[in-house]
Amino acid sequence: MTTRPVDFLLVGLGNPGPEYTLTRHNAGFLFIDYLANVMALDQKWQVPPIFQRRMALSADIHDVVFSYQKGNVSNSLRIVFAKPLTYMNESGVAVKKIMDYYQMTDPKKLIVVSDDINTLPGALAIQDGGDLKSLAGQKGQESIATTLGTTNFIRFRLGVGKPPSGSTTTIPQWVLGPFGREGKEMDLFAYLMGHTTQALLDFVQTNDLKLCRKKFTKSKKIPSGLVPTESLISPIHIEGM
Repeated sequence: MTTRPVDFLLVGLGNPGPEYTLTRHNAGFLFIDYLANVMALDQKWQVPPIFQRRMALSADIHDVVFSYQKGNVSNSLRIVFAKPLTYMNESGVAVKKIMDYYQMTDPKKLIVVSDDINTLPGALAIQDGGDLKSLAGQKGQESIATTLGTTNFIRFRLGVGKPPSGSTTTIPQWVLGPFGREGKEMDLFAYLMGHTTQALLDFVQTNDLKLCRKKFTKSKKIPSGLVPTESLISPIHIEGM
């Protein structure tokens, strides 16, 4: 698309295949598609986002230049969206290939979006650094940290919560289960995708993670006035399948 350096690599985690599309573990994939559509509308692009299936990189790739204006100043960012095709637990393999291909060496330019069972539905957690224990419970994040040899990348963790108290559902069954309508779970996740979009666009334009975390992760309340959601699917086109 362009020879300019990549400003940010945005990786959404999930599992490929239609049987996983609407599962909680595919929160990262769902968000990537959602954000790509938000950007397309903002930039007045006339077609749904187009991802290229790059088997050499083990990922679907959407490489864009996003233009924005702050006050009287116009700016732009090259952002590479990626959805690994390696399955969740081997996400690091794809991320390493992508970073090598785009000659990216700074882990601070890597933003990874995933589900998080330790965060309430509808809530966002933002992390960077820490030890491997800070990634506990998210095998995709652990794979990336282990493969890259660092935890110094940005992590946007989308709350999906845990099985209800007294439930016989295991954690693997929970994350591999679909978002449901009970407890307004789908509505909460739709809200969270919009909220996370605001947070992520704020961060990439300011590069101030501390301020972003303060603005977007403090509320622990379930948002009121949730808009009923019919679908969590955002339209995209994949070339090279």
